[in-house]
Parts: sequence; structure tokens; C-alpha cells
Amino acid sequence: MKRVAFAVVGIALVAGVIVLRDTGGSDGLPSAPPPPTKLKPFVADQVLVPGPQTRPSTPVNVKADPGNHRLRLAWTGEAPAYEVRWAGGVKLVTRPGTQLNGLENDRPVDVEIRAVDEFGQRSQPAKATASPQADRTEYTYADRFDATDEPDLQRWRLSKRTDCARATSGDGEDSKRLIISSSCGTRAVTLRSRTPFVRSSDGESRLAVETDAPGTGGKLLLDLVPGPVSVQGDPVPPNTVRATVSTDNSGNSIVELTPDGTAVKAIPPAVPGVSVLWEIALTSEGTRVLRNGEVVATSPFVPQWREATALVGIAALAGDRIRAGIDLIGYRTAKVDVPPTGPTPQVRVDGPAATSPHPLPDVTAGQLRIAMIPSRESEPLTSIKVNGIAVPLRPAVEGTPWKPGAEYPAVADLPKEAFTDNVNVQLETQERIQITHTDVELTGSKPTPQRQPGTPLVDAKPTLADPVPEVLDASGQPVENGAAFNRGRVVLEVRIAALDAAVAGLAGFEIRLDGNHIATVPTTADGPSAAGRWRISLNATAMTAGAHAIEVKAFSTDSEVHPETGYVPFLLKP
Repeated sequence: MKRVAFAVVGIALVAGVIVLRDTGGSDGLPSAPPPPTKLKPFVADQVLVPGPQTRPSTPVNVKADPGNHRLRLAWTGEAPAYEVRWAGGVKLVTRPGTQLNGLENDRPVDVEIRAVDEFGQRSQPAKATASPQADRTEYTYADRFDATDEPDLQRWRLSKRTDCARATSGDGEDSKRLIISSSCGTRAVTLRSRTPFVRSSDGESRLAVETDAPGTGGKLLLDLVPGPVSVQGDPVPPNTVRATVSTDNSGNSIVELTPDGTAVKAIPPAVPGVSVLWEIALTSEGTRVLRNGEVVATSPFVPQWREATALVGIAALAGDRIRAGIDLIGYRTAKVDVPPTGPTPQVRVDGPAATSPHPLPDVTAGQLRIAMIPSRESEPLTSIKVNGIAVPLRPAVEGTPWKPGAEYPAVADLPKEAFTDNVNVQLETQERIQITHTDVELTGSKPTPQRQPGTPLVDAKPTLADPVPEVLDASGQPVENGAAFNRGRVVLEVRIAALDAAVAGLAGFEIRLDGNHIATVPTTADGPSAAGRWRISLNATAMTAGAHAIEVKAFSTDSEVHPETGYVPFLLKP
């Protein structure tokens, strides 16, 4: 057989399994033909490939939990994937649960759920019928984000360090909810409520957020900050209550509560795409975090402040793109009205002096919020120039330290010269200070209702899960990392799995050994599969000693979904 180049094999041996993404043609080059959506079986000599066996068992214990414009579904089963069908569509999932969004309240929805095995065989359907229902929970302030042009800018502001995120109405199945989409990496994208969180004079107060965030490898941040802060960073401002929910690559959920929080209950793994109600409850005895009504973390901390800014943020743990749906944000607090708002001006940092801003009518007050990171030890910045006028600058939260590398949120009251459509901000200092965020709040005698329709930055199109190949010995056991295999029979195990809310249909995969095509395994017996584990036996007796490489390329039944490729190297003994 043909040998692959030693340079390539050497890289693979260091990196282990490598997954490459086929991104199509480049500018100026002819486009490659579309990938196949149907595969024909092929098996070379000395290769044994498994085939379909008995059909999978029908899922059992189906439960349909109605919510506002949605149904949460759960069932019991051990299949690698499931097909969910309803009048609005069909999707493949890899966990025994999912959520159907964008439904009409009080209208029955018939659902069929089939188990799907590695080769695309379907079970008989499990059936359920349920009707979505409006949320009847009483809140002193709530937004359910079910308009067609969310978010309402009188209620919300989206804060991010760069233009890498959007907050928009959902599209398709995600309609009737707010979608926050981000390619900002590990930096949090923050939805700030303009309505103050004002604690009740007696009893407890709660911030409630219902969302399918965090997704796999993601993080959800819920903050109550005693000051006009717009972004969520580290360190956490003094006397701030923060609940951090993270999900690792295996789907496990972890909750941290600041300050002085302790986890009190293990949290079940999150079902991808299914909304969870998270609450921060403040009482006279301490602070609690609740998940779907159950306490999961507590702290003895009792805030001394009465009013705070509520912030809801999402971030990626590994720099991935994120798309998160928010169904509800509500307060159970003292009754507070949404403050009036004026136009939102453009903010420039150290912009050209020739900028000529135009006055905005009916504006009565304004505030600049800014976040900065000093590069070295120095005195805190106490003034700033706005449209050429020096104004005092104060910490957004008293006691926030000014120290190198730490984000410092500050605020300044704007002069009337800054009630314009263009606000120029200048730092008058010789110190090196990085500005990470600015935003301006203008209020006026004639409030300006604002909404911001748009398209999510990250679409909801299902993607193909990555193939992960591994070479095992003749008994199906792994060998020590880097060790050589005996000349004889080896086993190639191919795993395809994902924790996404929905995955693209799998047409099958091709296997190449040292560049030579040795097998094609279709997975569409009754329709596309989505995940599974396959073991292919290879006779290595006639292969040369030394380094070899296997490539596994998976194809989708959707021609618009890019194939995914995994590589694995291995060594044979002389």
C-alpha cells in the first residue's frame, strides 16, 4: 500500500486524533463539486465492516412539559440518536430529550419520537400530544420576548467589547424568543436591563431567567450589581451577586455563586437546547441559586444595597460561536417602571477633532458608562473629556480596585454638549489605558420607543458531528499512547457523537488507509442516522512496519452541510 508522508504522520502522532473541517473553495479557485448525500457500500479485501442488525427499541416514558410557546420533551432510551417529528418539522437529536419552540399556545401538538441506530434504522414511534401554555407566573416585571422585533431597546441594551454579537428575534423554530448570538470567544456578551432591580422591603426578591444557555462548552452569567455597570468581567465588582453556570464538553453542569457560595446539590447534565429556569433569590438570611425551583447553591451573603443593575451574559469556554435562546427574564421585587429612553448616539473613543455632532432634541439627562483596563500601577482616572468638555469620572461601584489587568467600570454624568448623535470620548492621561466598552444612556421628556429587528449572527442550521477514529488491538482494547501494534489484525473504532440541540443527518462515512480507499459505510437504512459507534476490522499482516494513518470522512444527507474529517495515526511492529 502507498505510504503517507512522514512529516504528516509525525504531526499526527504528536497531536493524536485530528479533526479537520472542509470549508469549500477559496476566492479565485474553482468550487469543488458538492459532497455526496448518498453513499454506496464498499469493502476492500481483508476488511470487515459491520452491518445493520435488529431495529432499536421504541422510546418509553415520554413526557411533554408545556411552556410558553414551547414543549419540553423527555423520554427513556439507549439509542445513539432519535428522530422527533411534529407538524412543524423533523429533527435529529442525540440525547433523550429536546424542546420544540415557536409554537402557538393552547393549540395541541402531536409528536412522534423514534429511536435511530448507527445505520439509520428506525424504531416504531412513541407518541405524545400536548398544548403549549402561556406562563402564568406572577412577576413585578417580566419580558417574555415573544414579539417579532425583539429586543425592546427601552428595556434592554446588549453590551459587548467589539461588534461580535447580536440580540435579535428568533427565526424559524426559534421564533417567539430572544436569540443572543456571539462570536466573541471567551468574553461575555451581556444583556443589561434598563429597569432597576429594587429589593422588596420585606420578604425575598428574585431575578428569574429562563434560557437554554449555557450550551456545551459555554457559560451563563447572572449578575446583580449595585451600580451602573454594563459589562461582566473579572474581578466581580464589590458587593455584587453573581451566579455562574458552566457546561463542560461532556454536558455536565457546574454552578458557582459569588460571594462565598457553596454548591448544595449535584446538577443533572443539561439536555442541549432545553430551557431551564435559573433564579437568584435574596433573603434576609442569605442568597440562593435555584434551578427549576430546586436550590443548587447558597451563600450567607446578604446585600446591604437596595437597588442593582441586572445583567445576563453568555460566553464560550473555548472560544466557540454561541447561539442562546432566552424565553423569560423577570423580577419578583418592589414594583419599578421601565425608565424612559431617548435616541442612542454613536460613541467614538479618541475620534477626530473635526467630528461635528448634531444636537438631539428633548434630551434632559445623559450618562456615559465606560470600562477600562490600566496597564500598570497608577492613580485612578478621575476625569474624562466628552465632546471636548471635561467631566468627573467615578467608579460605577464604590470600592472597585484600580489595578493593572483588571477591568474597571466607571460612569460620568454628561454635559448638555454631549446630548448629540455623536459622542467623542477622550482620555487625558499619559498612562496606557485600554477602553474595553462604552455606552451612553440619554433620557428625555419625549421617550423614544425603540426596537431593533435583525438576523442572528449565528444561524440555527444543524451541523454534522465530528468523526473520532481510534485504533485498537485485536481484542478491541487501546494500547499505551504511541505504542506500536502487533502485525496481525487491528480494530478501527469510529465514534460520531454530538451534544448539539439538533444535528444534521449522517449519510455515512468513508475510510482511507495511507490514502487508499478501503471502506464506505452507509448509515441511511430507513433514513439518516446522526451518531453511533462502529468497529471495523483490518488485517495488518501484509502491511509494512512503521507509521500509518487512517482518515475517516463523514458525509451528511444535506448537500449544504460540510463533510467532517478525522485522522488517527498508528505504528506497526516489525
